[in-house]
Amino acid sequence: MTDDEFLGALERCELPAFGHAEHVRAAYLYLSKAGFEEALENVRRSLRRYVAHLGKADRYDDAMTSAYMELIHQRMAERGAGGGWAAFARANADLFSMRLAGT
Repeated sequence: MTDDEFLGALERCELPAFGHAEHVRAAYLYLSKAGFEEALENVRRSLRRYVAHLGKADRYDDAMTSAYMELIHQRMAERGAGGGWAAFARANADLFSMRLAGT
């Protein structure tokens, strides 16, 4: 699935599965398209809509979302976002751990 297809499916609540890796991808993609504040609002809106669609609105954690957005934004600034999602994911494999210090 291309990046645009992924975000479109997320925004339409049509992704077949949505776990932590998909959260990281959404954050990266929104940050690639906009500044931090706009990207944060976009990911918040999309995630809230998605979990509400699933009937699991209580599963959304704004503090976790904000912390990961800040961390991903920092990584993109320090290491660059070039090479697209796949390259970023390979270079930042630790982001896929739910046990990162400070989150």
